Amino acid sequence: MSLSARSWQLERFAFLSSGTWDHITSTPVDPITLSILEGHKLLITQGSSKILESFTFWETYSWMKGVRKGSAILIMMRSPVNDGVRKIRFKFQDGDGLSAEKQAVECAACLAAYMRFEKEYTKEAFSDFASQQQHRQDGGVALPEMARIVAGRDIRECLGELYTKTHLPTDQIRTMLTLCLADPDFPGFVVAVEKVLSRMGNVSSLNE
Repeated sequence: MSLSARSWQLERFAFLSSGTWDHITSTPVDPITLSILEGHKLLITQGSSKILESFTFWETYSWMKGVRKGSAILIMMRSPVNDGVRKIRFKFQDGDGLSAEKQAVECAACLAAYMRFEKEYTKEAFSDFASQQQHRQDGGVALPEMARIVAGRDIRECLGELYTKTHLPTDQIRTMLTLCLADPDFPGFVVAVEKVLSRMGNVSSLNE
């Protein structure tokens, strides 16, 4: 992926599933990298193509909170759909002349621009995230399958050949679609867009 980013190498990445932490360990062949992209996007990848976590920093102060302890960071995310809570954590490794803990401090300072960071994990500090845990499905949804779910329509069949052309830049389409499809909030955003388009399709609603 060619988008500019600030990156850190991780020793481990973990997500909470069914009450237990599932760990993924970095290897020399498939290193785990955490990146904060210029488009306000967090991306955690393994190797050259596998996406472990991806989401956009959009009004995240209201639904995301983090805490750092030593060389590790825990992030909790509250779902806008059912008030469920997801948890991920990652541990940094030494590199670029910095200790793992200093890299965690540096990353936490960057993340603090997008989410609330607590000095330590306490029940009081995270009381607003004490609702029902939202489980992550093992393996998630594969990107090709998500693409089929989101696409849904044949533009050429619906609108004709004219609407298959565009003057907008297309050199980053694959990169941007990969990021969108890996973002767990993206399908919900698509649903919201479809609802608005449906309302706009009714002549009586155009002035609303």
